[in-house]
Amino acid sequence: MIIYLSEMEVSYTQIGTLYAIRKLVAFFLEIPTGILADLLGRKLSLAVSFFAYIIAFISIYYSTNFYLLITAFSIFGLAETLRSGSHKAIIVSYLEKQGWMSLKTDYFANTRAWAQFGSAISSLIAGFLVLFSGEFKSIFLYSVIPYIINFFNLLSYPKYLDEGGKKKKKKAQINFIKQLWLVLKQKQLIKVITNATILSSFLGASKDFIQPMMATFALTLPFLGFIDDDKQKVGLVVGVLYFGIYMMTSRAAVISKSVKKKIPHQERFITYTLIIGLLLGVFAGVLYEANLTLIAIFIFTLVYITDSLRKPILTSYIADDSPTEMLTTVLSVDSFVLTVSTALLSFTFGVLCDYLSIGNALIILGICLVSFYFIVRLFFGKK
Repeated sequence: MIIYLSEMEVSYTQIGTLYAIRKLVAFFLEIPTGILADLLGRKLSLAVSFFAYIIAFISIYYSTNFYLLITAFSIFGLAETLRSGSHKAIIVSYLEKQGWMSLKTDYFANTRAWAQFGSAISSLIAGFLVLFSGEFKSIFLYSVIPYIINFFNLLSYPKYLDEGGKKKKKKAQINFIKQLWLVLKQKQLIKVITNATILSSFLGASKDFIQPMMATFALTLPFLGFIDDDKQKVGLVVGVLYFGIYMMTSRAAVISKSVKKKIPHQERFITYTLIIGLLLGVFAGVLYEANLTLIAIFIFTLVYITDSLRKPILTSYIADDSPTEMLTTVLSVDSFVLTVSTALLSFTFGVLCDYLSIGNALIILGICLVSFYFIVRLFFGKK
């Protein structure tokens, strides 16, 4: 995405703005769409989400200027907020129906592992598409195909997974809001949601900006001399690198199942991995500034892996403190906080990249977030 936008002569600040707009659209719609998914039906929410993704990809493909890209990214944000929480809540409903709630972490881990594996294959295919087509924009058009397949696959889901409020009375809906408020007043839940969003927002804001790192690395490889077009070189190498990254994050998601069983204190694990992930991002920035590009990419990959290792455990942990019938809304609140922080960090990161560099942006943002975490921890510790 970043390489394609840069090719369109979109600045890093504008790219950060586009990512922020995508998140801000989700910001304004996150909680309402989460509630609607619970009350009106999760399948419908996901179906509309897939359709919005399709429109967004087609819009990006045909966009010729920054203002058209704003529209495309806004639609992308709508798709994300319709999707957030609903698919996880469907899994929980299925597990509850089968009497397998004790396997929540295993299912979330396997789901994420397969999602990351799919991303790995998609990245590899995208790399070869660029190699043979000679353009990055074709990727967005081909991305429509799996969403069409997923749309029809969703229609085959059992009806009981589409729990909604069509049969609920107004009183039940009022109780629903009251239950939401009661859940959100739980100190432990808010603490976990806050902890969960810091690293994910850092990764969400910075992960696509490592693509120029990959492009720089691709152009230094002598054994790709048989490829004359630099764009084809970059497309192939970036695709292969992302394939490796997603294969490792897929494995990390699988490992998280056994990790959860072995760690005595989940909260401590979540906190330590948060700090480690941020410091790895800082270290990657230092290495990139030292022109150690390949090592910098590898270190940043460890941020991906750390986040992937955390997420199934975090999702399960949040689910343990939330009533099943309103899990979509609780997860949407988690996404709501993540959305706001990612939007702010995306814009900030883009500006820092324009005025400083990608490496320095990673260093500054990582150090600021580590400092912010310890300041907040010290404040609540005193309380």
